[in-house]
Amino acid sequence: MQKLRNISIRRKLTLIIVIISTVSLLLASIAFITTDRINSRKSLGNNLRAMADIIAANSSAALIFGDTNAAEENLGFLGAQEHIEAAAIFELDGKEFVSYRKPGTNVTLPKPDFETDNILFRDDYVELFSNIVHENETIGVAYIRSDLLAVHERLVWFLGIVCIVLLTSLSITLMLSAQMQRIITDPLLRLSAIARQISLEKNYSLRVAGEGKDELGNLIVDFNKMLDEIQLRDNKLKNHRIRLEERVTQRTKELEESNNQLTQSKKQAEIVAKRMEYHAHHDDLTGLPNRTLLNDRINTELAHARRQKTMMALLFLDLDRFKVINDSLGHAIGDQLLRVISRRLRNCVREEDTVARLGGDEFMILLPRITSSSDAGRIGRKIIDALVEPVSCNGHELHITTSIGISIYPFDSTDTETLIKNADISMYRAKELGRNKVVYYTAEMNAGSRKQLALETNLRKALERGELDLHYQPKINTTHNTIVGVEALLRWNHPTMGAISPADFIPVAEDSGLIIPIGEWVLETAFKQLRKWHDAGHDALTMAVNLSSAQMSRSGIESAISKSLSNAGIDPCMAELEITENVAMQDIDSAVAALEKLKSTGISIAMDDFGTGYSSLGYLRRLPIDIVKIDQSFVRDIPDIKESILIAEAIIAMTQSLNLSLIVEGIENVRQLNYFKKQGCEVMQGFLFSRPVAAGEILKILNTRRAPGTFNVVK
Repeated sequence: MQKLRNISIRRKLTLIIVIISTVSLLLASIAFITTDRINSRKSLGNNLRAMADIIAANSSAALIFGDTNAAEENLGFLGAQEHIEAAAIFELDGKEFVSYRKPGTNVTLPKPDFETDNILFRDDYVELFSNIVHENETIGVAYIRSDLLAVHERLVWFLGIVCIVLLTSLSITLMLSAQMQRIITDPLLRLSAIARQISLEKNYSLRVAGEGKDELGNLIVDFNKMLDEIQLRDNKLKNHRIRLEERVTQRTKELEESNNQLTQSKKQAEIVAKRMEYHAHHDDLTGLPNRTLLNDRINTELAHARRQKTMMALLFLDLDRFKVINDSLGHAIGDQLLRVISRRLRNCVREEDTVARLGGDEFMILLPRITSSSDAGRIGRKIIDALVEPVSCNGHELHITTSIGISIYPFDSTDTETLIKNADISMYRAKELGRNKVVYYTAEMNAGSRKQLALETNLRKALERGELDLHYQPKINTTHNTIVGVEALLRWNHPTMGAISPADFIPVAEDSGLIIPIGEWVLETAFKQLRKWHDAGHDALTMAVNLSSAQMSRSGIESAISKSLSNAGIDPCMAELEITENVAMQDIDSAVAALEKLKSTGISIAMDDFGTGYSSLGYLRRLPIDIVKIDQSFVRDIPDIKESILIAEAIIAMTQSLNLSLIVEGIENVRQLNYFKKQGCEVMQGFLFSRPVAAGEILKILNTRRAPGTFNVVK
């Protein structure tokens, strides 16, 4: 293709004319030869068909009477046909009756085919089978074979004629094209020569001679007009160049002065840019790298770790109870504490490590090129030991601890985002384990987080979908064998996940804040159900409902409970609110105030799971409670384990000394029942009497056990 571009336009035009003429003649010749060949084959076929029909018509009598002489005479006329190579007549059973072969040929006759009545063209010959019919019945087959010599000779003759025509046409085309192309090329060559001369001499006064009304004539006219324009512009440019040179001289002096000023401004801008870059990548309070710079360094170290096949670690730090210090002593003290913590963290790591503040009381440490995962744990413990020392801020001696989560490359992840997320997850695990700890990330933590997220997502729609339900467990007065009250227990039955344990979804509800609307629904539903039981004649029945820490810390909890009681038409003295020790101890002063308001309305307050948290006589005296429930963890081993017996007896003695009511939960066998009855305990609940059941089942139990002494334990 490149060679074609380099040849002259004259040769290109000649080549185009020759190619078009050649292709046209070739296509016409091919079409002519193909048509003639088809006609020749068709003519040969018709000839063979006529001969076969004659042989078949004249051979029927010979076949019937077995007259081979007559049949041979019938084939005798084929000797005058030079193109016939062989012929034969076959009987109905396929046996050869008579045959003919052209002298000098050795042709093998094929097996007769009674079903094929077509002309079959082979490479060098053509053959035909024709059925011999007598009175509409096939009595034999006539076969005839001819060579294709005449067809091939005719094809060769036509090819010779085509070649002569092609050579003659190409010769004439070459002579004509050599003359015709000059009509186009001569004006183009003149145009090209003038353009080349102008390019070399820069003489725009030259013009191309020749005009015409065709496209080339118009091109020459337009080219000359363009030269007129260029010549005019060239004169103007010369004048402008003179003026421009004068102005350049003047502007050069001005630029030299401006350049000196810019040099000074650049130095100042560089100083400002460095300061801005520093603030963009560092924390204003502590001077530590911020999240942006940390991410850049993590990405850089990850790339290095992949190339060198080394390890690196991320430590996610969160100060424990920093919010308490910030809220109680003010942000100024909190900021001073953060600066001290930052200095201590830098002193605990190597020169190449990065300590960054993510915001608030969260820090992250990048440990590149560590030799083993234990190096990260060693740094974590070093940090915990360093922060144990008290911090003096404006006369306040502050004690602070931190929870640390660790993720390791490449074991925990190979990308920045996941490594940070996994370190964050393990940090929260450290807080769950009691704070002031170092915890390595494990895959089980992430699975737990995904499970918690799935539970939270589904729990948000559980109320509106009607998936939440209340079950009720009876509380039995074992002295009179009667139901004195029920405890409302929340249940969640998901359409695909099935029944979900409260131990799984209650913590999720508390962490996400969903416990507030769910708790209000529980209060409304439980008290309305109690109203139905009272209307059914069981007006001595009480209802116990559990309160979470989120509900207790919420302002206006007293109004919400009073509203639920009022909507259901329940006397407050028929309601019991159960709280755990841990809930009460989170903010004992607020808890005491809230519980006293509730108790003043007539509601009973019960301490649930007693003995598992902060149990002490001093706490019990401060809290305005009416009932203590012994946790089932102490009941389970009674009367077999001596330590459980001692704890139970101590709790019973404590409640008796404070004149509090006592409920024993978790009674599962008769031995436990008998033991607590001997200790003077009357009210109990547990699987021995009944599992938590639906409201309808409670009503059945109440209706069948109205009379005292009729409640039977579950065997």
